[in-house]
Amino acid sequence: MNMKIHQKIIIVTLLQILFFSGKGWTEPIPIFVSITPQKYFVERIGGKDVKVEVMVQPGESPATFNPNPKKMSRLANAKLYFSIGVPFERIWISRLKAIQPDLKFISLNQNLGLKIKSGYSQNKKDPHIWLSPLLVKNMVTEIEVALSKEKPEREKFFKINHTALAQELDMLDQEIRDILANGKTRSFMVFHPAWSYFAEAYGLEQISIEHNGKEPGPRTLQEIINRGKKFNIKTIFVQKQFGLSVAKNIAKMIGATIQEMDPLAENYFENMRKTAKAISGANN
Repeated sequence: MNMKIHQKIIIVTLLQILFFSGKGWTEPIPIFVSITPQKYFVERIGGKDVKVEVMVQPGESPATFNPNPKKMSRLANAKLYFSIGVPFERIWISRLKAIQPDLKFISLNQNLGLKIKSGYSQNKKDPHIWLSPLLVKNMVTEIEVALSKEKPEREKFFKINHTALAQELDMLDQEIRDILANGKTRSFMVFHPAWSYFAEAYGLEQISIEHNGKEPGPRTLQEIINRGKKFNIKTIFVQKQFGLSVAKNIAKMIGATIQEMDPLAENYFENMRKTAKAISGANN
């Protein structure tokens, strides 16, 4: 099965080369996205026909981000903005629409059945949809449609790229399943609850230290420690965008180590494989 998909991807890649080399190149579409994984998806579909800039840079947090004047100035030249539902958008998207009435906004988190997940309050839905490869397949379809509307003469090229990326996402999904099948546990502990859709897609349980953006109180902290011991958690996954002190204290109490796992990494495929391997081997 994987060999057949691999052959299809090779054929699609050859079509990309033939199609692109035979067409005159025009100026790329200036595009803004909220986070780095989106940049990867848009560039995979758009190729040299897009120029993508990211609002939240590596090391910054989508929960506390505020765009600086320089970034706002560059945004004035953009044609499209792909949003994804991260926290800063709740305030800034409406402001950007008022400032840039000609900028077209495309939401990549619509019609995906977003849910309130563990670690979030009843009025906030988990925005981390890009951490499920099968949800990403829906997102890249929206990207292809938007790019084709903006540059209709390149529609066939965008469609070829979309087909190739969708097939690679199917392969990634199966690869993750194979990696996790070798794990001895279905539970993993994180500081920030970013991996809910990943956990749901692959039958895992995410144990979150943080809840609704807040560190745990004494009672909740003890419950987390008890669960960590119950499930024999040996690794706590953290993000560089969030504080580490509480995670380090819990790790000390349950005999675990700290490991960084970044949901905002730009190299999407490599990061997802790395994550699956880390979770699979975390508590062995």
